[in-house]
Amino acid sequence: MRTVLGIGLVVVACAAILLGILFLAPDRAGKSLNQTPTPAARAVPPQAPDTVDSELTERLKTLSNGAGGTVGVAVTHVESGRTVVIQGTTKLPLYSVFKLPLAIAVLKEVEENRLQLDTKVHVTPADVLPGWRGNTDLWGRPVDRTVAELLELSLVLSDNTSSDKLLQLVGGPAVVTERMRTMGLLDIEIRSTVREFVANRDRPNLGSPSDFARLLTRLQKGEILQAPQRKLLLGWMEKSTTGLQRLRGELPAGTRVADKTGTGEDGSTTNDVGLITLPEGRGHLAMAVLVSGARLTAEEQEKLIARLARAAYDAYSSR
Repeated sequence: MRTVLGIGLVVVACAAILLGILFLAPDRAGKSLNQTPTPAARAVPPQAPDTVDSELTERLKTLSNGAGGTVGVAVTHVESGRTVVIQGTTKLPLYSVFKLPLAIAVLKEVEENRLQLDTKVHVTPADVLPGWRGNTDLWGRPVDRTVAELLELSLVLSDNTSSDKLLQLVGGPAVVTERMRTMGLLDIEIRSTVREFVANRDRPNLGSPSDFARLLTRLQKGEILQAPQRKLLLGWMEKSTTGLQRLRGELPAGTRVADKTGTGEDGSTTNDVGLITLPEGRGHLAMAVLVSGARLTAEEQEKLIARLARAAYDAYSSR
């Protein structure tokens, strides 16, 4: 009897020791089984702060401070979503920048089979609108142009006559504004044709830098247009001849820029919005600069836009 009892006690003791070993034995990660990690074990080590956005904000403010008037700036790194804004929600006169949302509205109509790019549009001398003489000379006699040709003239040469013909095709300024509304861009407001604005300067087309940066970001990400229409639009914007001294002005030679400019009378407004491709696969910048009522000359305003673009380019290229 004593022998049986002794054997039983030994078995119980061995079982207890074995259970203890199993309970405390480390797993492959070096943790005890069934052991709840302490808060310290779960904590993620703090990351070193990235100051590129705060530093860039201060740099852009410093560059803009001496301009007078209103300088609205928005810069978004498309791939990361990091954004810097200065007076980003201020709605400012667009002038020919409105031709970018117009082109998007036209290309959406193409996607929806309401328009075709090869449709011919008749243009007569009576349709001609004021603008750069090289543009008005295009319309010296009646001519048929395709929708694609009108888009190219509107974006590359910023031609006013072709832009108003395109506005007629989509149903007028309000239709372009509604297109922007459906995309969640509430601060882009197209209120007048070029002809109407020439007759009444009290109703300029308006937009905010932030909304144009959002529009450009979504365009680059393929969220606005299907691939064929997106490729056409960006190709025309890359060939733009009107903003060579603005966003492009101080960027390294060969930098890809797809932009649309806008210019008011006598230097009252100098605008440029576009996509800048960064080097070495670092992504893209969607950048909008709208300058209104500045004390600077038109040439100085272009220089300001160029310096703002270079500051943004340098900040994100060095990351």
